Amino acid sequence: MNTRHFTLRSLLALLVVSALLFGVTSCFKAIQDHQFPNPTTFSAVQGPPVASGLSSPIGMAEDNKGYLWVTEAGSGTASPASGRVSVITPGGTFTAITGFLSAESPEGSPEGLNHLAYKDGKLYILHGVDDALYIADISSFVPGVTAPIPFGSLTKIDIGTFVRQQHPNAPDPKDSNPYNLTFGPNGDLFIVDAGGNAIVRRDKDTGALSIYAIFPDVPNPIYDASDPLKGPETIDPVPTGIVFNGTDFLVTTLVGYPFPANLSTIYKVSAMGTAPITPVAYKTKFSGLTDIALTSGGKALVTEFGFSTPPRVANGDVDGDSPSGTLFSGAFPYITPVDILVSNAADTYYVLYYGSGMIVKFTGGN
Repeated sequence: MNTRHFTLRSLLALLVVSALLFGVTSCFKAIQDHQFPNPTTFSAVQGPPVASGLSSPIGMAEDNKGYLWVTEAGSGTASPASGRVSVITPGGTFTAITGFLSAESPEGSPEGLNHLAYKDGKLYILHGVDDALYIADISSFVPGVTAPIPFGSLTKIDIGTFVRQQHPNAPDPKDSNPYNLTFGPNGDLFIVDAGGNAIVRRDKDTGALSIYAIFPDVPNPIYDASDPLKGPETIDPVPTGIVFNGTDFLVTTLVGYPFPANLSTIYKVSAMGTAPITPVAYKTKFSGLTDIALTSGGKALVTEFGFSTPPRVANGDVDGDSPSGTLFSGAFPYITPVDILVSNAADTYYVLYYGSGMIVKFTGGN
């Protein structure tokens, strides 16, 4: 199956329509100063959202000042190039980096910028049309004062050419879509590629790229050779989110067409093994997983997009069909969550909603 047609940037349009009809940081944080280190419920903070009117937002990261940096894929038109990174402060939302390519997917949704991460004054930004990693030094950027940074001035690392050459998703056609990322052992960067169905490792010292893990296809439970509408015999396990807990990586997947319910899985990938590593199922029976984060107590939180099941924030340490797994699920505008972030502030969480273009602040409780 050609994942180019069913990676995250193409899936979004299909999933948003269904959600409307039915209506992270990746860092491991210490337990100190958190009243509820492992919340079992989420409550949306009353009042307006933290940010709204965002243009096809995908990812967010928090810096050491507590500011939120957000990728916006833009309008979906090549000219003008409307992809951007915005920064959200107590004083408002400001444009930080401009000029990223915004394109239109085969389904008609904007595509381009994916997720980003923050570390030591720099943003690490993934772009799914350029199939590249961009690095931006924002250590001296002052929101509302500093002029927006042109994307062309950023350091660019070609991820796509390497992934297509390695062809980890064989026998499917060669593809790449660097989608999400986290820092792992030795400070190396680990990127989940939603086109190559793999984890790419970037050495922090040499910049060398390598394939760290490969996600094998999964059987299609509704496959029927006589009915092509039920999809192929196997389905791509498109990786969407990744966190490092100090020992292992946990990776969420959103399976491709025909998007059956209860088939998305959280995989565990050893951080100590010899590459390429085969992921092991950690928790199963989720639907449309889009992101994962770790609580201050080291437990997993996940977001489900809301295609075959309602959109929600869930406990990632129980199977997806567990009745106690839901922390928050709401109707419009709480649709199509694509990113969850555990803030440095105690008992504070942010969820990014693609369809409504907003960021909502939550508090956790038990």
